[in-house]
Amino acid sequence: MVENEEPEREEPEENEEAEGIETEEIGGETGEVEEGGAGGVVETAEYYRIMFPKGREFRYVFTALANLLQESNLVIDTEGIKMKSIDPSKVSLVILDIPGSGLEEYNVTKELKVGISFDIVKKILKRVKAREKVELGVDTARNRFFITIYTKKGREGGFYRRFGLPIINIAEEEVPEPKLEYSVRIKMDMGAFLDVVSSASEISDSVKFIAKEDSFSIIAEGEGGKEIETTYTSSDEVFYEFTVQGTHDATYSVELLLDFIRPMRQISETVTIEFDNNKPLRLTMDFAIGSIQFYLAPRVA
Repeated sequence: MVENEEPEREEPEENEEAEGIETEEIGGETGEVEEGGAGGVVETAEYYRIMFPKGREFRYVFTALANLLQESNLVIDTEGIKMKSIDPSKVSLVILDIPGSGLEEYNVTKELKVGISFDIVKKILKRVKAREKVELGVDTARNRFFITIYTKKGREGGFYRRFGLPIINIAEEEVPEPKLEYSVRIKMDMGAFLDVVSSASEISDSVKFIAKEDSFSIIAEGEGGKEIETTYTSSDEVFYEFTVQGTHDATYSVELLLDFIRPMRQISETVTIEFDNNKPLRLTMDFAIGSIQFYLAPRVA
């Protein structure tokens, strides 16, 4: 089992020269941007406030979602923040759960449904730094939500950058949570998993998982006889849990896998991998303030 913790990772910030352009895009017909100290949006009696203790989790969780989804409803109630959405191609499903108890401030007294466009939110996420605080505000009276970025001191720091966006009406189909049983359950180091899948993407657009009771293999086969295979034994130090009954294999899209796990690698040290013969893959990733599940349909020859 891996015990050494790696230092915090953070992707490079976007080129500052692009900031003005993005601000104009966000502040056009779709939203408004404001910077300053005290003051800001005049809050109505129906304004609900949620403070994320670090911008890190907010940035990378929502980046992973934005890589797959165009729009979705956030369901915010007295217990926490939830989302359950299928991507436009209908081959992946994401289930997000952030309990309110893990957040620095959680002022929600009723259920709220916040429809968001990820095309817009993705531009804001690039501005969020790891140690900054992020506040999500929902104004039901004006049908708007706000993303406010503070320094690590929070509101006491004085400076903030606030983005106001409309809540959009999204008619999502009701998605039941999959009731699947798997013969394979492997919890492994996220960095190792990402590295192997990234290597596979250089060979093929699909990757094959093969699990046996004593080993786990990830294989990619490309054109011209190109092939890459990585095999771990069940006792390898990259595993935190290894439960496999029999022999099982399935093939999945590399692109969709990487779109999701690359940003999640920034905040999740481990990933729990569950699959079975020609069944959807289920990845579970825990992070400091919640968890997320990612389902991916298999490729069937």
